[in-house]
Amino acid sequence: MNMSLPLALDPGTVVGGHYIIGPLINNGGFGAVYRGCDTTEGNRQCAIKETYDVTPAARRQALMEASVLFTVRSKHLPEVYDAFEDKGRFYLVMQLIEGRNLLEVLKSRVPAGTVGTAEPGRQQHGPCTEQEVLSWLLPIIEVLQQLHSRQPAIIHRDIKPGNILLTPDGTTVLVDFGLTKIEDPKRATQTLIKAVTEGFSPLEQYTGTTGPRSDIYSMAATMYLLLTNRLPPPALQRSYQDDLVAPRLLNPQISPQVEMALLRGLALYADQRFSSMSEFAEALTGSDYHEHDEPTIAVAPPSQHGYSGTQQPLKLPAPPEPDPLPYPYVPYGPQMQQMRPPVQVPKGRGQPAPGPAIKPGYGYVPMRPLPSASNQGCLWGMLQGVLGALLLISQTTATNFYLGIGLGCVFYLLSGLVTTWRGGSSLRGGLAGIWAGVVSTVTFWIIFLVALVVRLFNVLADYGGITSPEEVAAAWAKVYPPFLTLPTQVTGQAHPLLVFLGAGLVVAFLFGWIGGVLGNARYKAKRQQKYLP
Repeated sequence: MNMSLPLALDPGTVVGGHYIIGPLINNGGFGAVYRGCDTTEGNRQCAIKETYDVTPAARRQALMEASVLFTVRSKHLPEVYDAFEDKGRFYLVMQLIEGRNLLEVLKSRVPAGTVGTAEPGRQQHGPCTEQEVLSWLLPIIEVLQQLHSRQPAIIHRDIKPGNILLTPDGTTVLVDFGLTKIEDPKRATQTLIKAVTEGFSPLEQYTGTTGPRSDIYSMAATMYLLLTNRLPPPALQRSYQDDLVAPRLLNPQISPQVEMALLRGLALYADQRFSSMSEFAEALTGSDYHEHDEPTIAVAPPSQHGYSGTQQPLKLPAPPEPDPLPYPYVPYGPQMQQMRPPVQVPKGRGQPAPGPAIKPGYGYVPMRPLPSASNQGCLWGMLQGVLGALLLISQTTATNFYLGIGLGCVFYLLSGLVTTWRGGSSLRGGLAGIWAGVVSTVTFWIIFLVALVVRLFNVLADYGGITSPEEVAAAWAKVYPPFLTLPTQVTGQAHPLLVFLGAGLVVAFLFGWIGGVLGNARYKAKRQQKYLP
């Protein structure tokens, strides 16, 4: 027992007035997690996280963790029930997740439970299969993409196997948001010691300048360990001498595609990694993976020159016979040691060794961004407005009026469907429907009023020109479209068009949202076929 840690609370202790402390689940230098129950919710089982430090900075961090989990709902994140302060300690009450973390899973699969020490050429397969690791971690990557897409971005900063739980039904849950940070590129993090886990923390995390790409490094390191049972060297050490072993030399069962994705995710410098979690997932799976409106780039397949790395040369032992790699592997060559820029590291650590830098565009092909709700709404709305106007210009009858309304509903649904066809919230479909409703209304009235004015002047010309107000009134009565009286008949309101316009926006949102639900369901079904066993 570590005597420097505060004493654990005794089972049966009551905190917050109605939470009963149970057995200790885990503890460390900054807090502890207990199993507990909430007596006001029918003795609901919960996890109670206790934070020892209640300084203003620590309290802000604990409240940030609570706020992140309060505002994000996913089965891959724990639900937060309560947050409070009691007797100089801060407590966070969360959903109790039953299961083992991935570090425990890894320990159960390696000889003598020794983690992170595998050597090249000594194993024919890794402790976890590629299919398992992708099915566990791709949903977590999707959740992180959502957090990173917020403005400002939310960064986890402590992704590692011990912070990912695997439930009995195979669902993975990302826990411990105690180091979560709201991205601010102009401000460095002050709590450097707390924010670093060797092997999983990227180089920039040692200086406190983290961003979304820092989580990409940590996720790639987590996958690397699970697939190979070898812990990546600490990033600070890699800045002097990069001894990172290529994954397939440790586990020949890893596909070349996944190896390339991991090596880029583990690039020492942030600007040489993937630009987003969705791009990382796309490289891992070799398929379209779009969850948000972001430009992404796709990784080209391995070339005859192998992996174009970003660090120093690796002196790697050859794989064992008779299992040569099925594609040419060229380790980092000496010709690539000229271009790496220096990195800022803490004083007294020396200077990083020179190394290569990736030239822009090496092996990547730009891809178009996912269509936005506004773009799709404007496109389908303009098309619907033109067709609706032409329909009523051809014959201004009540039948055509109702046909135009039905046509609009179809186009609202299509705008929502196409917007979420490759991912995103169904609410984006509703937003696309609103855009379609507004644009179709404006387009319709511009075209229809122009046609109405032209028709009025044609009638006046038949009368021999404008000779009196009575003739103008007679001409207007002749061209006045009958369908304009329908809103008054239906609503009985003094301003029927305003009522119809308001109702039209509601209908546009509903049909767009329905289209969004259909598109999102199709996207999730496609992902499940590709990613899950």
